[in-house]
Order: sequence, then structure tokens, then C-alpha cells
Amino acid sequence: MSDTLLTVRDLHTHFRTDAGTVRAVDGISFEVQRGEVLGIVGESGAGKSVAARSIMRLIDSPGVIVNGEVRFEDDLLVGVERGDDPDGEPRQDPEMLSSREIRERVRGREIAMIFQDPTESLNPVFTVGEQLSEIIGLNRDVSAAEAEAIAVERLREVGIPEAERRMDDYPHEFSGGMRQRVLIAMAFACEPSLVIADEPTTALDVTVEAQILDLVKDLAARYDTSFVWVTHDMGVVAEICDRVAVMYLGEIVEQATVDDLFHDTKHPYTEALLGSIPRPDRDVDGLSPIEGIMPEAINPPQGCRFHTRCPHAREACLHAHPDARVVDEGEDERGDGATHPAGGAALTEVAAAPHRAACLRNDAFAEAGYWESAPLDDAESVSASTAAESASDSAGDTTTDAPDASDATDDVPAVAASNGSTVAPDADPLLSVRDLRKYFDASDGFLDRLRFDRDAGLLPFSVDREHVRAVDGVSFDIQPGETLGLVGESGCGKSTLARTLLRLVDPTSGDIVFDGENLAELSKEELRKRRKRMQFVFQDPQASLDPRMTVGETVEEPMRAHGLYEGDREGRARELLETVGLDAGHYNRYPHQFSGGQRQRVNLARALSVDPDFIVCDEPTSALDASVQAQVLNTMKELQDEFGLTYLFISHDLSVIRHVCDRVAVMYLGELVELADKDDLFESPKHPYTRALLSSIPVPDPRVSRETVPLSGDVPSPIHPPSGCRFHTRCPSLVAPAELGLGDDEWDRVRRFVRAVQRESPDVAADDARATYFPDGLPAGDAGTTVERALSLASEGAWRDAASLLTETFVEPSACTSEVPALESPDGLDRIVSCHHYS
Repeated sequence: MSDTLLTVRDLHTHFRTDAGTVRAVDGISFEVQRGEVLGIVGESGAGKSVAARSIMRLIDSPGVIVNGEVRFEDDLLVGVERGDDPDGEPRQDPEMLSSREIRERVRGREIAMIFQDPTESLNPVFTVGEQLSEIIGLNRDVSAAEAEAIAVERLREVGIPEAERRMDDYPHEFSGGMRQRVLIAMAFACEPSLVIADEPTTALDVTVEAQILDLVKDLAARYDTSFVWVTHDMGVVAEICDRVAVMYLGEIVEQATVDDLFHDTKHPYTEALLGSIPRPDRDVDGLSPIEGIMPEAINPPQGCRFHTRCPHAREACLHAHPDARVVDEGEDERGDGATHPAGGAALTEVAAAPHRAACLRNDAFAEAGYWESAPLDDAESVSASTAAESASDSAGDTTTDAPDASDATDDVPAVAASNGSTVAPDADPLLSVRDLRKYFDASDGFLDRLRFDRDAGLLPFSVDREHVRAVDGVSFDIQPGETLGLVGESGCGKSTLARTLLRLVDPTSGDIVFDGENLAELSKEELRKRRKRMQFVFQDPQASLDPRMTVGETVEEPMRAHGLYEGDREGRARELLETVGLDAGHYNRYPHQFSGGQRQRVNLARALSVDPDFIVCDEPTSALDASVQAQVLNTMKELQDEFGLTYLFISHDLSVIRHVCDRVAVMYLGELVELADKDDLFESPKHPYTRALLSSIPVPDPRVSRETVPLSGDVPSPIHPPSGCRFHTRCPSLVAPAELGLGDDEWDRVRRFVRAVQRESPDVAADDARATYFPDGLPAGDAGTTVERALSLASEGAWRDAASLLTETFVEPSACTSEVPALESPDGLDRIVSCHHYS
């Protein structure tokens, strides 16, 4: 049997539109070996997703596969050839499987696909169990009862707690991470040989992403499954891939083992991608964004398609169109045979493959005369880049109240800012927030809140109000010229806090003191007069711009609202467009004529139009490619240096936070749990939640290994938050109950065992579970008795009873579950932290 599972040869997928033919995939070739993970990376519009869908024959009109071959083992999935007429229908190979054969023999059974958005992939009107059982029933010769039993087992394998009960839940009753786990369960339902994953972790928090990646590694090893992993996240690539194919404008420009791609890069586009990524493991002075934007695929540049943005372009690049040639035979020079020197980074160890690149600088293209040709002069380079940018611009994107914490933070430590910051260490805070709370009514209406008590006498009715405690007693300061980062998982209250600070929503209680004035006490008219000093940059650059207004009108709108720059607003708007790196001539263009990164620059220009002192940035780069993100982040830093701006920067990407921030505040379930200088936080996190967040960040380097701090479960409901420390339900460092008298090592093993039972890990029900979790024997006394009983319950499948028993013995007596930790600055720590380990 051949080791090659999937072969793609000269695949072309085009979309015929009124404006012309979009050559989304334009002649790519690659192979996937058994047990291998192939990553496909590139910017938005490079053709990654179209390539993945082409393999499965999932291209909708007006798209059509016009040429190429896709062979899965002995089956020809795609076999088409261009006709004499380029615009005519391609000729099909008679051996190519029909659409029906693809559906019945391949999709789901042999090749499965995981899509980016689980909400769009799951039917909201059917339960998760019905959808999973249906897939199994369609693709495996089993009865309905057997299909349901397999479905329960798959849900349990992907870490869904109480899997049998949750079979009857609908998709909306699952969190985003749990829905993605359901999709993975569906993908593995029929034990396929190949899984195609299209950006499956892009919309997830970093902690959930880490759990999903670990889950995929485990399942792939268990079922010997190969992967094609489409992503723009180079950290994920370094974490799980064996080989990588880099796509640019419909073509593969470089293909190599993951180690060679990162450490022996052969194509300037790959170099540029890697240079534009902020790293979580070290601070860098500045990012190196890729100049310009990707041209449109209707009329791609002649010669090398990257030459309009390449810093190494020469005249030869204008004429010669390089194919992907072998530039390194891939022989293992390290002597260990591994593709990941750090070990354990990839799912499998495959034989080193030839390193291919499509760049004239390599010796394989000596006949093209690259080194003999002259470098492109500045004028020609600028002209080519501007032409490509203009073309893409016109086309748009193809792409119970907690205790008062104010006393603990009245003297928030003035942590020294990182080098290059504009912070004045001795200045008074520009913004001081004290005990800020924002609650939302969680009831559906008056009748929903009405309660009847037959024993209440003359007034048997009462009104019971429930609240979502989105922000629950937050206090911090921001210094003038500082960038304070705010991080945490989705649902922790970051965005609500940001909107409350600017009074976009009114606070329930607390103080927001901006430059000596309490914004929480101002009337709406008084607040409107002061809003020009405080601006907001939203997450989605497209949704935050009015499509009916030109960008000039958009930038002028705040000036008009505040009566500023009368008589010269257009001049001011044009000047600001240039300030943020756009052309003043773009003044009369509409938002749809700009790329995502350019639209976010328009938002920055609008925020600057009223000369603000403070800008709140709510996930301003999360919707952008890494290269465009680098451009925006560099622009923001330059603007801060030039205008002395102060930022509150909210993000779930901690690599970005390390690059742009001076200090970092960590938020969990409406509360701050840690605040410290950026470097101190990243190098020595103190709160268990902070450690878990930082350990979850994939590092864009296959030679760097990381040990993830496991988190169990999801963020609890902010309507009924846990007692004591709100993080205790997921904390891997729970404080041991004093009455049990357990040593540190014993308590570590007990905690590990408790987490495994909560996750319903199959290891707990195995015959060797005692030796696995307690190799030195069970703890003495009541602790050992409880563990013995829990092992017996788990072996019988009584997971809920086992978890309840362990919770009653080990979790509930802990100080973490009964006492609220104070947010304070422990002795010897230049930070504030809320954790019983430091109380």
C-alpha cells in the first residue's frame, strides 16, 4: 500500500464573473502522506479555502474546477482538463467519481471536513445527538441504537461532559468551544482517513484553541488520520503541522517541512509572513508588515506574482513566472530523522520532504538571470505597488455582590513602562476606575420576573430580578501616554467594561474619573461635550463604517458633531487619511472600495479627527490578516508617539498584547484577577488563570515546545457566578482543604484525578487507572477512601456520581470555594493579584 493518501496535481479553480475570471486557485500541486498534517497558509484571498473545498468537490456556481487532478488512494475525485476554448466547459476524465459516488463513498466516510464557523455548520432545529447519529447512520452499516451509542462515545471522546444527557441539547445550548468539539466529533464519527480543517480555531479563545489542538492531536494519533489544515495562524502551524504549503494569489510559492519553513525560508513572501507576526515568548522592537496589499486574482501581475510587494524584486521578476522547484532535496542533516527538533510538536514524524520554492533568487532558477538583472528602481516599485493597491481597492476585500475592591486598588502600583513608551511615571492617572459595576436584567419581561408564594398572605406576588453581572467591581488606573491591555476569554466582560468606561452604556455603580472628572455623574449633555477627548475603535472595520458615506464624510462626522474645524474639515480629513497611511485622494471613496486593514485605518482617522487623549480599541485587529495586522499595530504605535495618545487595548491575542502594551489587566467573569507590567506578567504570571492563558498561546516556532496548563469546562454563567473565587470551578491550582492533611505531591495527583473524572476521561475507567493516577498508592484516610469509591463509580459508568463525590470531599471544603480572595498587592510582588495562594 502506498504511503501517499492524497495527490493534487495542477489544480485550477476559477470563478467566472461579469468583471472577469477570478483565478482563485491557479495550478497548485501537493501530496498528503498517511498520518501526516499538511498546513496551507497565506493571507485572505490567497485561495486556501477554495483549494480545500475543491478537493471535496464543494465549489458552488459561478465557481468551476477547470483543470487538474485530485486522487484519493485509488479514487479519482477530480479529473478535468481544459478544453480548446479557455472559457468553455472542461473535459472530464471518465474515471472521475460522480457526484453521487462522492457523497456515498467519500464524504464523511473517507474524507471529513471541519468548517470555521460551527454555528453555520450545525442545524439549529435538530439536537446535537440527532445530527451526529444521522451522519453515523448514513455512512456506517449500523442500527439506529448502535449509531446513537457511537455518537455518545464520540462526544465523550472530544471532551463533552455528561455526553449521554447532552445528546438531547440543541447547538445554541453549547458554548463556541463545545460546538467546535461537536464538529470534530462529527468529523471523526466514521473514522475517516483524511480530515480537511478550514480555519477551525480562528474564532475561538486561546484557551479553547489549545484544548482543540490537543484534542485533534490525540484523535489523529488514535485513528491514524491525516489532515489538511488551512489557517493563517503560524503559531498553530508550528504546533501541529508536519509540512506546510504557502499560498499566494492562487499559487503555492513554497512547500517544506515545518522546521525548514521557519528556519530555512526560501521565499520572500514566507519571510514577510513570519516577520509580521508578534511573538508571545519574547518582545520585539517592531513588526515588519508586508508592503502593499495582495493584487486581485482577475488580472494577476505578470512574471512573479509577488514582485509588486517584494523587497528583493529585480527586472527578471517582471518577466519570468517561476514554478515551484526543488531548492533543497530534504535530506536530514540533523541526523535524528525528526522534522521537529524540539520533539512532540507534530502529530507524526514523516520522512523529510523536498523543499520547493517559486523564487528566482534560488539556484534552481539560474537560467532566469535574476542576479544579473538590475534591481527594480524605486519609481518602478512604487508604481507597481500603487497599481496593485488601486486594483484591489476598487474590488474591495476578497476576503451576590463581590466585596468592595476599591480599597485594594486605591494604591495601584505604578509599574514601570516598557522601553519606548510615552508614559510619564510621576503623572496623575488620566483614567481612574473604582469599583465599577455593570449589570444587565436577565429576565425576559415583567411576567418572567413575577413569583407567586401561596404562603405569603395578602401579597402572594413578588418580583424576582436576575442580573447578568458583566462587570462586577473593577478598579484600575491608566497613566497618560500608556497602553493598558485588557485580556480574558469571551464572556468575561471586556467589551462591556470598555463601553461602560465611555458611557456608551451607563454603569450600575462605581466611579469613572477621567482627568479629574467623574464621568459616571455627568448628564448626557455634559458627557457629549467631553466625548471628543475619548474615542472608540470597534472590532469589525466593515460594520463600524456607514456604507453610504464616503471615507471623507466618515472622518469629518465627529468634527461636525463637536463643531470643530469649521471651514477646513475636508483639509483636516485629507491630512488624517495621510497620517494613518492612506492616500488623501481616497477622500471620495466608499468603504467597500478598501481592504479590511485600510478600513480599520479609516476608523483610526475618524477617532483622531477630534484630537482625543484616550482611545479604547476593542479587538481592533482580530478580523485582519497577520500582515495587515502588523501595519495597523505599527500605525497605532506611531500615532501614540506623535500625539501622546493613551490606549485601552482589548484583545484575546496575547501575542499582540505583548507587542503593543505597557501593562496588562487580566479579567475573568466580570472581575480583574491580575494586573502587572507586561514583561513581568509574561515572564512570571502569578494567577492560575493568567498562567493558563499564557501557556495556551501557540508559539510560531516548531523548535519551541510549550506545556499547556489545562482548564476544565467553560466560563460559568455571570447570572449565577460561583461562590468564593470565581475561577475555582476550572482552577488547576485549587488550594487543598486543610483538614485532609495532604502533601503537595498527593494533592497534585488528587487534583489531576478530579479533573479527569470531571472530563469523563476513559483512562479513569480503565483497569490500570489506580496505577496511572496514584502510582505511589492511594492517599491515607478519608481522601483515599473517597478516591477508591470514585474509581469504582467511574468503572461502572456512573460519572456524575463520581464527580459529585469528589467535589463534596475535595472541592467544596477548599478556601477557594467559600472565601472571596482580595484583589491586592502581595508583599514582594510589583502587581495586584486576586488569588488565595497570595492572600
